[in-house]
Amino acid sequence: MIGAGIFGVTGGFAYQLGSDANVLLVWLFCGLLALTGALSLGELGAMLPKSGGCYAYNRYLYGETVGYLSGVLSWLLAFVGALAYITLLLGYHLQQFMPALAPAASASIVIALLSAVHCFGFREGNWMNNALTVFKVGVILTFIIAGFSVPPQAELSSSMNFHGILSAPFASAMISASFAYLGWETATWIAGDLRTPQKTLPRSLIAGTAFVTCLYLLLNIVFLRAQPVSTMEGAIDGIGLHASQILFSGNVSTWFNCMIIVVLISSTSTILMVGARILSTMAQDNQLPSSLFQTNSRKSPVSALVVQAIFTIIFVWIANSHGNADNILVLIGMPTTVIMAGAVAGVFILRKKEPDRERPFQIPLYPLPPLLFLGLSIWMLVATLQYKWQASLGSFILVILIWLLKPVLRTTQAPKEN
Repeated sequence: MIGAGIFGVTGGFAYQLGSDANVLLVWLFCGLLALTGALSLGELGAMLPKSGGCYAYNRYLYGETVGYLSGVLSWLLAFVGALAYITLLLGYHLQQFMPALAPAASASIVIALLSAVHCFGFREGNWMNNALTVFKVGVILTFIIAGFSVPPQAELSSSMNFHGILSAPFASAMISASFAYLGWETATWIAGDLRTPQKTLPRSLIAGTAFVTCLYLLLNIVFLRAQPVSTMEGAIDGIGLHASQILFSGNVSTWFNCMIIVVLISSTSTILMVGARILSTMAQDNQLPSSLFQTNSRKSPVSALVVQAIFTIIFVWIANSHGNADNILVLIGMPTTVIMAGAVAGVFILRKKEPDRERPFQIPLYPLPPLLFLGLSIWMLVATLQYKWQASLGSFILVILIWLLKPVLRTTQAPKEN
């Protein structure tokens, strides 16, 4: 969950809001959105402890076509698209040490190397992810403590623009910031690999989301102590890098840049591991070619990892040469929000259709959390359609193209596991 978004996204929208308080409210509201979603998916995941996350839930709720669209779009946008954004951001940080190496080139190298590591096996890749996760949480906590220990370079304003909270730019900012929270549902994609998903899944979703929301708010306060929102335009290539250069001396700034690079590598590794299992799960369900379900002797989905690496590298070079980064985040965020909203709505559907089914975890304060999630999601989508209509149109066209490709991609043969 913790990764590139928090070190880059704020620079893409902060100047549009014009208020420190409104910037923090965006991150707080997105944390609330993620928490209500986590509570909702916690109930679904405990009932349906199968790998696949929103893809599996939407397929169960609405049928194969909706499941297919949910899976392919989630993979293409929330994983491949996110990987492109993250690794390009990583490339900008690496360029501080290797000016001659283009961000897209370094992004491609990192994707290829980490994909190769995960091809060795699930256990090896998971060990690497766990080690990097512990390290990156330590880095972020250190960054926060250090950021509060030095004199601020900008005065933090508590004034709030209430009219701005209801504006289209605020809703669009939430769509962009929600990219940084995308990992809140990641555990649901690998629920089938958990030993006791009925207990582990809800706990991990709720505790992880609440903890990360607090970290994100504190990190953004550090960013705002470094520079006012009016000067953040153009900082989409790394607000964390900008803040470290402003707040700290040369050696400390360089050290934090190195640490942020490790955080971005960690995030890339995790997304690569989980994303490949989406393709593998869909192939197992005959929604994609059966070859994507092939695993090696160490249970690693090598074919899916290779295909994912190829698509991601292509996406990296396209994103590097076209479009505004904030528009890319909207392109990723809108279909992803719809997919998650569909899964959350499933809580109401299953409570009515299957009232007697065992629910190892039930949403506290039901029905408020799923209602709040759906209400915020609809508001974000409607406002962003008006404010960022070009990116919204791109999202719609992409959905149509993926739907039209369904007869080509779908297989009629049951896959064989090695």
